[in-house]
Amino acid sequence: MKAEAIPLIKLYDTHNKAYVVPNYQRPFAWSSNKAEELLDAILEDSQNKSSITALGTLLFCEIPSANATSFSNNTPSTLAPQTLWEVVDGQQRLTVFALIGFALNEKLEELQSNAFTYTATAEFEMLYSTSRTRKGASVPVLVRDGDNYDFNLKSDIASILDVFIKKTSYKDIDGRLKDVFLAIKKWISEKLHDKNFNDFSEYFFTKCKVVQVLADDQDTAFTMFEPLNSTSEPLTAFEVYRSKVVRSLSLDFPKTQALLDYEKSKRDDVISRSKTLIFSIAQAYSGKRPRMDFLPLKIYLDGQVNNEKFVEKLEDSSEFFSNFWLEQKSTENWFDSEAKSYIRFIKASSHDASMPLILRYFFLKNGDDTKKVMKIVVAFYSLWRAFLPTNTLPKVYRDLLDDGGANNISVSSNSMKSVKDLADYFRMILISKITNNSSPTSGQIRDDWKNKASLNYNDNKNICKLFIFVDIQKVYKVNLIQEDPWKKVDDIEHIYAASLKTINVENSIGNLTFLPPEINRSIQNSIVQDKLELYNMLSSANKSTCPDNFSGSGNKIPDAVKKFLSDPTKPALMHLQSFNSYQTWGKTEIDARSDTILDNVWSVLYDEWLNP
Repeated sequence: MKAEAIPLIKLYDTHNKAYVVPNYQRPFAWSSNKAEELLDAILEDSQNKSSITALGTLLFCEIPSANATSFSNNTPSTLAPQTLWEVVDGQQRLTVFALIGFALNEKLEELQSNAFTYTATAEFEMLYSTSRTRKGASVPVLVRDGDNYDFNLKSDIASILDVFIKKTSYKDIDGRLKDVFLAIKKWISEKLHDKNFNDFSEYFFTKCKVVQVLADDQDTAFTMFEPLNSTSEPLTAFEVYRSKVVRSLSLDFPKTQALLDYEKSKRDDVISRSKTLIFSIAQAYSGKRPRMDFLPLKIYLDGQVNNEKFVEKLEDSSEFFSNFWLEQKSTENWFDSEAKSYIRFIKASSHDASMPLILRYFFLKNGDDTKKVMKIVVAFYSLWRAFLPTNTLPKVYRDLLDDGGANNISVSSNSMKSVKDLADYFRMILISKITNNSSPTSGQIRDDWKNKASLNYNDNKNICKLFIFVDIQKVYKVNLIQEDPWKKVDDIEHIYAASLKTINVENSIGNLTFLPPEINRSIQNSIVQDKLELYNMLSSANKSTCPDNFSGSGNKIPDAVKKFLSDPTKPALMHLQSFNSYQTWGKTEIDARSDTILDNVWSVLYDEWLNP
């Protein structure tokens, strides 16, 4: 057996080698986020000129070429590579390396079309193709057991790599593999350019290292593989930290251990919660922003071993994540249904960047202020997301917590903003993004925001849903937000059915309203004439016997509608009264209603929620 740490380039030291993924391995399972985190780490390390970036351990055993019948027709004319390595552990990373290689090659071709020059240490193709050819195309570097070099490549992995080699369309490839590839392609397109492409690529090839373990035979490889995947579980950074604190300070972590819940939780959940906890407390405590990898988190925690105050805040954070964030089970008076709805909206929107800020106020043990801050976060995020992407939002929060900044309110700085000052900070951020006018009136700010707002239900479901509820509550003083509406997908009604796709504004905010899910499902593709008649029935305070058919079209009224109208406990849906004045419904009416809704939303979220 031979184990060595090698640069990535050495993993592909011959183009006449292929890696075979045996069928006992699970399918490709990486997420887009995980791939993007890997690329972020490589880019950051390349910019910092780090000496090494560890890419993990790969376990192989060699397959004698005489036994390669699963991968070729095994005749003297076979075009299969002469060297075949079975991937016992590491297929996920090898696949991601191949996807990165192809995306880098595409980016290089784009740059070279603009006179960019790049002298490569190695060719990107080596990450996804061998030097052998099959019917005029190179053989993929990575294949799955059962694929045949000389005929058809059946697996998803080999197919997408085969697409790369042939330079044909990948649009027929579906699933997680394609999603991750598109995410990698997008990341490279946005983050790499002529100023950093060389440094990133050379660092990727020569400074990124893997631990390559080549077992003597398959039996030895299996002996190693079983303990790695079944019995041995790597420690989290928190577990290492806890053992040091217990020895140094004689303090334990009952709240954090309750959060991680070792006895009942899956190991992946323990690792995920541990990373999220430390990442959030690091930013809330000192503005530090370590990567989610074990080593950066451990290095950060090593500096806090003798810090009793840090341990206290870590325990407070665990209480928040357990009782408020994950389970919403706290019985504190301030944590009412309104506060829960803020948490649930933030979670449903995956707006984790706000969590260190919320923690910072939670540490003050003032529940009312924590609730107000969550409300401010919901208002700010929603107004921002209506016209801007989320990828620049983390900086807004980091500026509040980074040591040395003018607005720094991290724990270690021992400074704080009042809730009103925090709201003012977010208002100023919004204004700077909305208008270039140095002294705009409130009306100008609102109008500029409305002109920039682009709300499409397919892209921003949670924001659109929130805006509909805010508009209804503003106009009719009726709260339609149920226990947890963000989990539902069938309570927002498209007045002009989105399935018709004829007027191009079916998914805009002005074409949306709220209906109980059972009614909404029953009238999904109904014509507008029937829907307007139905809204009149549903909004009437005087319930009468429901007819069998709509009076205008003669179409049958769904049973779900009849049941709702015949139930005396069901309230009249007052918010539908506004549709009683409409005789027609099209782009003109939808655009006008969009304008009215945005006016109401701005009045509530900006003028009220961001002005505590």
